[in-house]
Amino acid sequence: MKIKFVFSLLALFCLHGVMKAQEEIVYDQYHFNYYLVNPAVAGAERCSHLMLTGKFQWVGMDDAPMTQSLSFRTRVLKNVGLGAYAYNDKNGYSYRQGGQASFAYHIPLSENSGYFMKERSIDRQLSFGVSAVVSHYGFSEKLFSDANSSDPLVGNGDTDKGFYFNANFGTYFLWDNFFLGVSAMNLIPTEMTELGAGEPVRPMTAFAFLGYDIDMANNMTIEPGLMFKADENDQRQLDVNLKFMQTLPDNEDFSYWLEASYRHCLDAGNAQALAFYPMGGIRYKGFHLGYAYALGLTGINHHNSGSHEIMLGYSWCITKHFCR
Repeated sequence: MKIKFVFSLLALFCLHGVMKAQEEIVYDQYHFNYYLVNPAVAGAERCSHLMLTGKFQWVGMDDAPMTQSLSFRTRVLKNVGLGAYAYNDKNGYSYRQGGQASFAYHIPLSENSGYFMKERSIDRQLSFGVSAVVSHYGFSEKLFSDANSSDPLVGNGDTDKGFYFNANFGTYFLWDNFFLGVSAMNLIPTEMTELGAGEPVRPMTAFAFLGYDIDMANNMTIEPGLMFKADENDQRQLDVNLKFMQTLPDNEDFSYWLEASYRHCLDAGNAQALAFYPMGGIRYKGFHLGYAYALGLTGINHHNSGSHEIMLGYSWCITKHFCR
């Protein structure tokens, strides 16, 4: 059996777990954009943000996963935020596309002055957001040319496994330098019919993140933070993040950031270190460039050289914080 066919089968069976849920495809990219895991972040700032990311996993392995995503979020009227993202994912012989469209409402918690949005304080606010989600699943025709692809679990008719719809909800709290977000994905129970009868329902998945900005001299900021993920199948992960940011004192057009993130699996009976992520980025005026490297800490790391992710973005204003 060819090695890439083995990894394709592993990817298919992983749909029973973490590779099954649509939100898993963009989960790692929250370091660049919290909106990807919480629709309430859309429009939480005055800025409009356009962001393109490309992720290349398990570099050095045949048919390794690759993901591209494009997102946009903005604030309209006084308290309304809108957002959307689309993604394309390829993992061995399987592929997925999809996206979401979001509506958010932001409630100010501090005194506001002035009629126009640019004159109103948004340092303290409570936000709520909802998203409509669509996902499309399929397999490459190359899978069916393999001698071992006659398994009905894999075949199930043809390569196109159809479209699936769902909904997400989130809330986001901002109080000066502290921020907290809680969201729930896959609110609508949906059977996984693309691989045949008897597939389990997509699990509802919850995300919770928080952080605090510690302002220092010379426009420097340190931001410790946490990200927690759990689903109905009792799968849990915790990320511990530490970010450093600075806007150059003599050039407000240029900023940079560095971050280290450690991910740990908290599954019952299977707690283990998963990955370490060094990353960083720069901003010049409205343009953003970011890079992240994932160093796997599990056994599969011996068979690849890690994962790489690149972000290109543009903001229609200059924000104090990165990755919100």
